[in-house]
Amino acid sequence: MGVNRPWGEGALVRGLTASLGGVAVLAATLLVAPVPAAAQPTTVAGLLAHYYDLSREAERVNEELLILQERVGTQKKVSTAATRAADDATALADAARGTVNAAQDLDAVAATLAARRGQDALSAFAASTSPEDLLTRFDAANLAQRLTGGRDVSDTAVAAAEAAEDKASDASATAADASADAAQGQSELRDRQADLDRQIADVRKALDNLTPDQRALLSGSDDYGTDVVIPGGNMGGIIKFVMSQMGKPYLWGAVGPSAYDCSGLIQTAYRRAGVALPRVSRQQATVGLRVSRAEIKPGDLIFYYRPVHHVAIAVDNTRAVHAPSIGENVKISPIDAIGPITIIRRVVG
Repeated sequence: MGVNRPWGEGALVRGLTASLGGVAVLAATLLVAPVPAAAQPTTVAGLLAHYYDLSREAERVNEELLILQERVGTQKKVSTAATRAADDATALADAARGTVNAAQDLDAVAATLAARRGQDALSAFAASTSPEDLLTRFDAANLAQRLTGGRDVSDTAVAAAEAAEDKASDASATAADASADAAQGQSELRDRQADLDRQIADVRKALDNLTPDQRALLSGSDDYGTDVVIPGGNMGGIIKFVMSQMGKPYLWGAVGPSAYDCSGLIQTAYRRAGVALPRVSRQQATVGLRVSRAEIKPGDLIFYYRPVHHVAIAVDNTRAVHAPSIGENVKISPIDAIGPITIIRRVVG
């Protein structure tokens, strides 16, 4: 759609209602899915404002979903590492127990050698009556030493291994619980997103049912940015890239090359210049230096709404490129018409 949404929905409703004169579109006729009576738009302007409200909410939910996905991924790595540690500790404990069990199986042998346990190599040599007897006595002394001196070592190893196993198992259980919690939150957000998808689809269907004359009243003049001056250096490459993406569709969670969401477009543009940015606009809004509206220059990132859930990149001090919302394409818009500005950041000087 060609219209640039003003940040004040009330201003949108008043302005478009005035321009439409007596043209009204009843929500009961156009909306497929029912909405609360108090929220039913009764004019084309109201319908468009309702669409933008839903789109903004959907974008916010999308960013929360992406944050949760990152959290789930981290928790899965933690859980996997903890499970591996638990397995290793269990194997160590089993090996230690096996040593003790083997020693216990040899108790009967040890008993037969009880009289000789105190013998060392020298006493074995002195007491032997033949070379064969010497070997027997020497082996008996070594076996007795292993059976007696090694037993305490094995018990200590088992205790240490079992302690490590318990600790690793606790860590694995904690990580699994955290991963399950994050996955549940992700599922809930997906349900909300699916519901919003349906609502927005209904509103877009209503907009599609408008007559050509009614739709013309909602269309603004498109700005294709043919007069944008591309700066030099890395910033020039970033601006040139985002300008080349204009006209590609908005898609939740997309980072190109055929579609983008708002933060995906920014992350991809900066990555091409060798600058790593976080995935979502709320995180991107913490990077770089804060600048004022009066100081804005090409490449600065403008973040909108509270909490932040939309971002655009300035191409000069009055316009910015952004991926607006579902059903719209990447385009250039007046900076102040995109939404209420929360913060402006300069990532590359």
